[in-house]
Amino acid sequence: MGVVTSALRKTYNATWGKYVFAGMYDRFLARVEKYGLSEKRAEMLAPAYGRTIELGTGTGLNLPHYPEAVTELVLTEPYPPMVAKLEEKVRNYPKRVQLTVAGAEKLPFPDASFDTVAAAMILCTVPDPGPALAEISRVLKPGGQYLFLEHVRNPDPRVARKQDVMQIGWYWFGNECHCNRPTVQTLQDNPYLEIKELKHDKIPGAWEFIEAMIIGRAIRTDTDHGSHQLISTQTVPTNTVDKGCGC
Repeated sequence: MGVVTSALRKTYNATWGKYVFAGMYDRFLARVEKYGLSEKRAEMLAPAYGRTIELGTGTGLNLPHYPEAVTELVLTEPYPPMVAKLEEKVRNYPKRVQLTVAGAEKLPFPDASFDTVAAAMILCTVPDPGPALAEISRVLKPGGQYLFLEHVRNPDPRVARKQDVMQIGWYWFGNECHCNRPTVQTLQDNPYLEIKELKHDKIPGAWEFIEAMIIGRAIRTDTDHGSHQLISTQTVPTNTVDKGCGC
């Protein structure tokens, strides 16, 4: 990152990122959550079970939707302003969870350590979906599942062109979100995850250029990860907060 870009990012994080994007994130999404996005989150998370990790937890909008089959919940979020908002919700969450400050591209957990990985709208935001998907596969146990909800490039060419036009402005408004990424193709091309369920849908009440959405479930394949040079980051978490009831 160049000096100018770094300075812009620092200013953005201290102003718009902190007070508007993170500070008003729940308010921004209140309309679409009310119109049905909340139910779609629940649909995405319904199969979750066992030791579960959520990537890019944001302000914690998925928290109310985890089923009883989840025996342990680990939340990750890399963006400091979002972490602050998330910590507020975790304090009042009825179950014990572990909150770790980490990005999806480098998770501080051992290989094959989770039954379920859940993520909503992260592949549009990470700099490169490839390393994030590699990490998802790495931390999943053999046969473990990846549950996802993503807004994607619209299959209608007319709307897709509109996404391309809107992308630069949306990138800054949405904190580096790429509304026009071909995420469906990216998931289908990944050699470590086999898609078992894929539903094309729309974000209720959203603007046309960001309404295309998918909900799905993928399973970690039996591919030899070592032979494909999958990222491995088996480091001990150093920025982890264990949050339980009343803390």
